[in-house]
Amino acid sequence: MNRSEGVSAEGSGMTGTSRRRGLGAERLLDLQRQLSARDLRLLELVAAHRFLTTRHIEQFLFHDHATQTSGARSCRRSLARLESWQLVERPIRRVGGMQAGSASSIWMLASPGHRLLNLRAGNGAVGRVREPGERFIRHYLAIADTHLTLVTAERSSQLELSTVEIEPLCWRSHVGLGGQREVLKPDLFAVTAPRTDGLPAEFEDSWFIEVDRATESLPTVVKQCEQYEAYRRTGIEQDQRGVFPLVLWVVPDERRATGLRTAIQRSKKLDTDLYRITTPEQFLAVILRGAA
Repeated sequence: MNRSEGVSAEGSGMTGTSRRRGLGAERLLDLQRQLSARDLRLLELVAAHRFLTTRHIEQFLFHDHATQTSGARSCRRSLARLESWQLVERPIRRVGGMQAGSASSIWMLASPGHRLLNLRAGNGAVGRVREPGERFIRHYLAIADTHLTLVTAERSSQLELSTVEIEPLCWRSHVGLGGQREVLKPDLFAVTAPRTDGLPAEFEDSWFIEVDRATESLPTVVKQCEQYEAYRRTGIEQDQRGVFPLVLWVVPDERRATGLRTAIQRSKKLDTDLYRITTPEQFLAVILRGAA
C-alpha cells in the first residue's frame, strides 16, 4: 500500500495519510484485455509464491531470451508496467542482507492483482493485502529459491520434474486420532527422476520439501516430523500415489543440519529412513541421488 504525507485541505499543517483508490471491476476487465499471456503467467507465478524477487521472475519466465541482458530488460519492463497498473507492488525494496540493485527488489500481488485473478477464476472478492514482515518474506523467498533450483535443473536436462506443487496446493489433510482435522503443511511437493545421458531414470522419487530458516527450535522441528509420521500411518498418500514421499529438510548451514540430524536420530517416534537433510548448496545433489 502506498502512503503519502501532505497538508490537510484546511491548511492546518497536520500530516495525514491518503490511501490509493482501488480499481473497479470495469477497469480490471479492461486491464485484463491488455495483459499478454506472459503478463498473466507472471501474475499467477507471484500469486503462487506470494513473494518473489526480480531475479526469481526473470529466471522463471524470461530465461528464453537471446541474452541474459535482454531477458532482464524485458522482465523489468513487464514489472514496471504491471506496477503502474497497480497489479503488483513492492512491499519493501529489499530484505536486509540482500544485495542492492533492481534484481533484488521484492514483489507481491497488490489487492487489484488478486482481484483480477479472482475475476478470471470466477472466485469471490479478496480481502485487503497486509504488509508482511521480513521473516515471513525470507521464508517464501527461500521456497522460491528451492523451486527455481528444480526448474533450472530440468531445463539443463539433469532431471525430469513431473510434478511440483507449492504450498498450500501441496498440503495434505487427514483425520487425527481424536477425530479432529489435521493439516500437514510442507513447503513443496515434487516428483523427480534424475537423467543419465539425457534419459530419465526408471524410477521416480517423491518428496515433501521443508525449507527451514532455523527460526524454530529443534524440538519444534521434531514435532513437525512427528506430523509426517502420523500422516504416513493413515495410508492416504500410499493409497493415492503408491508410495510415501521422502521428507527433505533444506536447512541454512551444516551446523543446523548436524543438529537436526542428531535430534531425529535421538527421537524414538521417528523413522530416520524417512528423512533427508541438506543445505541449499547440496539440495540438487540430494535430489539427483534420489531415495538411495
